[in-house]
Amino acid sequence: MTLNMNVISQHCKTLVTAAKPLPLVVREPALLKRWLLKPAKARLFLFAGLLVYLVLATQLSQAIVDVWHPLNQHSLKTGVMELLNSPILRKLQNLREVRYWQLLSLFWIIGLSIASIILILDLPRSIGEDEPLPSENKKAQPAGNSGEIAKTQIISSVEKKVRYVGSDRRYRIDKAIASGGSGIVYQAEDTVLGRKVALKELLEDVASDAEQAQRFKSEARALALLNHAHILPIYDLLEENGRFWLVMELLTGGTLKEKIDAGALDTAQTKEVIKGLASALETAHQKGFVHRDIKPANILFSKEGSFRITDFGIAKHQATGIKTSHGLILGSPGYMSPEQAAGEPVDARSDIYSLGITMFQMLTGDLPFQGDVSSVMAQHITKPAPPPSTINASIAKELDRIVLKMLAKKPEARFQSMAELTEALNKFN
Repeated sequence: MTLNMNVISQHCKTLVTAAKPLPLVVREPALLKRWLLKPAKARLFLFAGLLVYLVLATQLSQAIVDVWHPLNQHSLKTGVMELLNSPILRKLQNLREVRYWQLLSLFWIIGLSIASIILILDLPRSIGEDEPLPSENKKAQPAGNSGEIAKTQIISSVEKKVRYVGSDRRYRIDKAIASGGSGIVYQAEDTVLGRKVALKELLEDVASDAEQAQRFKSEARALALLNHAHILPIYDLLEENGRFWLVMELLTGGTLKEKIDAGALDTAQTKEVIKGLASALETAHQKGFVHRDIKPANILFSKEGSFRITDFGIAKHQATGIKTSHGLILGSPGYMSPEQAAGEPVDARSDIYSLGITMFQMLTGDLPFQGDVSSVMAQHITKPAPPPSTINASIAKELDRIVLKMLAKKPEARFQSMAELTEALNKFN
């Protein structure tokens, strides 16, 4: 008896320990998604069987009730009609219904309990095979190395076995610092050069998609071709066992979005940042790239205050283009140009519009168009943007005119290049 109690106690401790990461999964659904999509045949077969079991639970419950409390079918067909309304029959029917729901609930509880136990026991081990689990006790690190950082902040990792990537174990992963729908960003150590870097990993299920993998490689090519003080540089592109990694500069000063959330920027700050971004985008445009996702979350700062554009994952090269799924509109709805929202071809002037939305938000703290996704996209196409001065009265009318020209609905009515925009900003005092 003592031995049995010790075994039971040990199993209980195992379940409690395994369940500790579950609050993290609630905060970071991307980890649960990654676990569900991992190519483990045993897990897939088990969950497929569980799904069939739950679907068949209804029929099984009804069959048991028919055996447990049968109706006299012959009497119902040949007996007196008054029997249908008799208290005995009504009582039997009510009892059958109660038993049916009791059995169905029991089957669902059993099925969901099995699924929960599998989740509790397998999730921490499964995730731990691939990446450090974020700690539950430390606060989120500032964003600072790719557009994925701006999307989802997660907490520094707990202690685990040291993990390396790259030839000769060059990059040592220290901790996961951010995640998003397509990838996870890690802080790592370049053991050869002795410097901190950012590693952006394409998630395994995404990397298996040829289109997504091509887009990831296109981001690497775009960044490799663009040499500018305000564009995040790439150091390397790694491919190991079907996985892809971008090695980039590590910035830890947060994003422009975080600075805007802390309060609208003054005119002088806004002007200098926009001029720097315009200069960087002019370089990209001259190389034939249209960013297509300019927004504050994709502008990263160092602790010293310098800033860089990142997330060229959906950048489009004017000469070659990038394949996308049929009918898919890429970008962030709040910052899309009218032509991008309408699914039409875009050029450099689309980035001017998105930069105009960013500038509007820097000056006012708000976006010009509010609502759900479909409403915002429709407003981009049809509704004129309000002058920023209607929200922030300290904004000069000349700055109003610059912003509204950037936000013109027709591309030909906007500034025709980032250089033209920079010239207009230089004339404004």
